[in-house]
Amino acid sequence: MFEFLGCPVAVEPAHMQAVVAVESAGNPFAVGVVGHYLNRQPRNATEALALVQELRSRGINYSVGIAQVNKVNFAAYGLTDANLFDRCANLNAGSRILAACYAQHAAWDRAYSCYYSGNPRTGFSHGYVAKVQRHFNNGTVINVASARTDANTPIQIFPRTIPAKKSGQGGSKTIAKKQSLLARRLSSSLAHK
Repeated sequence: MFEFLGCPVAVEPAHMQAVVAVESAGNPFAVGVVGHYLNRQPRNATEALALVQELRSRGINYSVGIAQVNKVNFAAYGLTDANLFDRCANLNAGSRILAACYAQHAAWDRAYSCYYSGNPRTGFSHGYVAKVQRHFNNGTVINVASARTDANTPIQIFPRTIPAKKSGQGGSKTIAKKQSLLARRLSSSLAHK
């Protein structure tokens, strides 16, 4: 077992540090929403948990915390509402997912892709692997971020949109988010450990 930011982790800290730099930039209250975006990030654990409960009630896929652990991995890696935003619990879960990916694929680049998508390929085509490797190679130092204080601005969830095609229709349309990423994460052997 290694230590990163004062927490036990299952991989060498430099690998986890690179993943955290890309996933949350060190924000322990970060919430990533698949197929949607937020007008701002939560300021504290209470706000973050309220957002998670809203996402859960709406059936929206999300990842949380400093390591951005996806909801499909919560039970397998011991995360509950009580510790989702606990820095050490989240880092430990994320590092165990990354360690399992490395054990499966025996190469760090494929392990990063697996961490991102549940498979060793998608992270390459989406640029994720290159970003993590850049942080790893540059020795990025993570400081646990303080959430910004956007006073009294409620968090809003918006579907991602794209401009409408030039077929005479104006406006924009909501992206029909492919379920492939969610399906890959749900069917990933890592989600069932």
